[in-house]
Amino acid sequence: MRAGAALAAVAAIGVLAAATHAWAAGETNGRIAGSVVDAATKKPVPGADVRVSGPSLIGGARATQTDEAGRYELVELPPGTYDVEAGYPGFTPTRRRIVVRQGETAPLDMTWSATATDVKTYNIVEELHLTRPDSTQQGTVVTADQANRVATGRTYQNIAQQVAGVVDVNGGGNPQIKGGNLTMNHYLVDGLDITDPVTNTFSANVNFESLGSVDVITGGMEAQYNSLGGVINLITNAGGDELHIDASVYVNNAAFSAGNQYGAQLYDSTRPFPSIPPPTTQDYQANLVVGGPILKQKLWYNVALEYDYTERAIPAGPPLDVQHPSRKFNGFLARMKLTYAPSYKHRITLSASTDPAFISNVNQSNTGLGVTENHQNQGGVFAIVQWDYFKSEHVNTNVQLGFQFNHLDFGPEGVLGSVDFGHDVGPYSTANGYYDPNRPRHINNDDGTIWYQGSDIQYDRRYTVQFDPSISLRGKLFGSHDAKIGLQSRFIYHGFHFERPGGSIYDDAGGGAGEAGLCNEASGAGCFQRQDVAPFDNHQWGLGAGIYVQDRWKPWKRLTLLPGIRFDWGMTQNSVGQTVSNLFGVGPRLGAVYDITGDSKTIFSIFYGRSNETLSLLATVNADVSATVTTLQWNPATSKFQLLTTSGGPGGYQLDKHAITPHSDEITFGLRREVFKDSIASVDYTYKKIANIWDGVEVNQIWNAAGTNVVGYVNGTAQQIFRYTTPDGNYRIYQGVDFVFESRPSRNLDLYAAYTLSWLYGPGAEELGQISGSEAGSSQYYNPRQAVFFDGFLPEDVRHSLKLRASYSWHGLVLGAFLRYQSGSPLSKRFFNAFDGDFTLRRSPQGTDPGAGNSAAAIAEFRTPDTMEVDARAAYDFHELLTRDGRHHLMLIADLFNLFDLGNAVGVEVRDLPTFGTVTRRQQPFRFQIGLRYTY
Repeated sequence: MRAGAALAAVAAIGVLAAATHAWAAGETNGRIAGSVVDAATKKPVPGADVRVSGPSLIGGARATQTDEAGRYELVELPPGTYDVEAGYPGFTPTRRRIVVRQGETAPLDMTWSATATDVKTYNIVEELHLTRPDSTQQGTVVTADQANRVATGRTYQNIAQQVAGVVDVNGGGNPQIKGGNLTMNHYLVDGLDITDPVTNTFSANVNFESLGSVDVITGGMEAQYNSLGGVINLITNAGGDELHIDASVYVNNAAFSAGNQYGAQLYDSTRPFPSIPPPTTQDYQANLVVGGPILKQKLWYNVALEYDYTERAIPAGPPLDVQHPSRKFNGFLARMKLTYAPSYKHRITLSASTDPAFISNVNQSNTGLGVTENHQNQGGVFAIVQWDYFKSEHVNTNVQLGFQFNHLDFGPEGVLGSVDFGHDVGPYSTANGYYDPNRPRHINNDDGTIWYQGSDIQYDRRYTVQFDPSISLRGKLFGSHDAKIGLQSRFIYHGFHFERPGGSIYDDAGGGAGEAGLCNEASGAGCFQRQDVAPFDNHQWGLGAGIYVQDRWKPWKRLTLLPGIRFDWGMTQNSVGQTVSNLFGVGPRLGAVYDITGDSKTIFSIFYGRSNETLSLLATVNADVSATVTTLQWNPATSKFQLLTTSGGPGGYQLDKHAITPHSDEITFGLRREVFKDSIASVDYTYKKIANIWDGVEVNQIWNAAGTNVVGYVNGTAQQIFRYTTPDGNYRIYQGVDFVFESRPSRNLDLYAAYTLSWLYGPGAEELGQISGSEAGSSQYYNPRQAVFFDGFLPEDVRHSLKLRASYSWHGLVLGAFLRYQSGSPLSKRFFNAFDGDFTLRRSPQGTDPGAGNSAAAIAEFRTPDTMEVDARAAYDFHELLTRDGRHHLMLIADLFNLFDLGNAVGVEVRDLPTFGTVTRRQQPFRFQIGLRYTY
């Protein structure tokens, strides 16, 4: 079939716009497109040779010719800087240099004059055109060079925080993007989807120095992408025809940090006369990256190694007022990438990563001593092989095959690690100075303290296999087309083992605060409830496939239409062979881009799209045979614990075979203008509704009118039963406006400024306990008497966000800074429910505090305080003093984090305790880091 005929079929299918699936193959390349006109007549120059070359392009230069209208397009170019030449043989070509970013078209119109003079020397000024004249996608690309000019946390998650529309309200490293929660993003590395198949969060860390660029897509996505939230697409560095070495070390000793102690109240600042030693905060990192040719223009390699050690602590505070042990992270990152071009028509890439890590004292809470802390061992390996075949300028294909394995072992520090008892245990008993693996955990609900034991022991094993072939077609039919047709398939598997140390957890109440108020079964003081659980194992698996079509159709020069369609299916099964989900999704997606001024400098875009999530093990992990949790209630009359209710086990769940596919509907408008050289100003509006989110609906308990006690059971058995489904009432609505200025007028200056005004509301705060960490009582589907209180401001509702990134370099000196201001995020006051033995009750809408009494007039918004942080970098490159050839660079780096040492609260006690409203977590204090980096 000719390309034009094939594109006719594509255009017919693509009248509707495309949907996305529960995974995505990331765009790893960019393209250059434009026209060549005669300098004198301004008429098109047809049949001119256009040639592109650059250090990122393996296999030699690529070439094409202009069509009868003088237009050309060069596709599948790895991100980097390219020299472009246009002209006829025997005449001097016109020459330009342009930066290409992944997933974007770099517009480049050129003028050519017929002169036979062969100019031997010339100076080319690098260009970076940012208007994306044929794309509706929102977000931006942050290159390695930009990231290395400012102080950062040196992770891709940290880089994503620099982009408009991205927030992190809980500090856990999983960004929340334009209305999505932390389970709704997708993470891609060199085309492989590394999104965790169980939690739907990121599943792997990647060497920071191995990253070439990070593309953060926040909306308006093409059909090959999928996300209810956003997409973070990483491209790692390949080798090159020259040897490159990058070695660095970064040191942030504890003596370089402020480590302040603060008062417990929101209005408190630092304590000038603390009796408790300040907490320890420090970081160390070492990196080595080597890349170069094995065979020039044929086979390149890049190898990266990284070691990370971080230590973080929280200031001492109530209720224990003892300095908590520091969180200690030891991580090892290794990455290898081979790029092979046996001919100019073939490119084969093999890449692999591993990221073992060991984390001590994970919890970081002043409610428990070191003996109650948890340990986490994690890591895995992922690999992907890609084959690109450039059959002709009209047809190219791509095949991706990926594999990923992850393990996550979580449990008490005394089981998986070594307990840090500190210098002393304060005024508490000697029982807190040693660890007993058979001692149950105690939770004192009178003051929220935790005693003697860490959490349950969990061993996770997760596997993913991905196969994604695609074909791209370009041709002419009522204008020009650039279409992509692809298949995406994925197999996922999860194995799980569970144990509870001591077999029980005690929920104590009524005995008073602290250790003295814990349950004493001899006297009955403090005894309230106990949960008993036996060890168990289970496993789940899933399979899915999706077919997508996406066209980039230009019926005339100023207008680009982006139609497509996608069909997705996914199925999952639990340990006993039950089909938990069997979902199908079709979602329209349609975009249009109009070049208002005809020179690719003023761009208006409009977009509608639907994303469908058809494959995830999150619901299947919950809707499976699990441990039977037996809740016992203390009976003062008999001085014994007696059965109250059970949950889990073979009868603890139900399946909805008619569940609706979770999906999001998004509408965006955007206006972008190149205001001066390589600089744009833009404004984007986004409306998004995420609907039919998975959750567990409790269907057996009968509550009293107040929702404070269970008075009966539908089946007559004292048991919780959850029906796993996607309710119509579980939705989120986001509206936001982004104002962005992005500029790189020269290699010396880089600027990015973004302000976002947004609203996020609805009842969909939870997704199977992933946000709160506990399914029961965390959503409107547990206690129907409480459902009315769940419709309000969602936890990720950050009303105002301001981000400023700026850097300047001059003769080796680099000065850079990043400022982030974020208004507070909503919290909900929670009250104790005696039946649950936990703080599961609310008395006012989500995101509010009911105030005193029983008056609606007393209800007020309840949010964390606003936060602001400035991170700055000053560095000097000694290359001008060391060598004349410019190959050796030795850079001394000074990073200052939280420059003004602000200590605003980022966590507040929300339970109805004497400590309600006190600070549980603050911004990390001022830190100074020194680095030394050598590159060749």
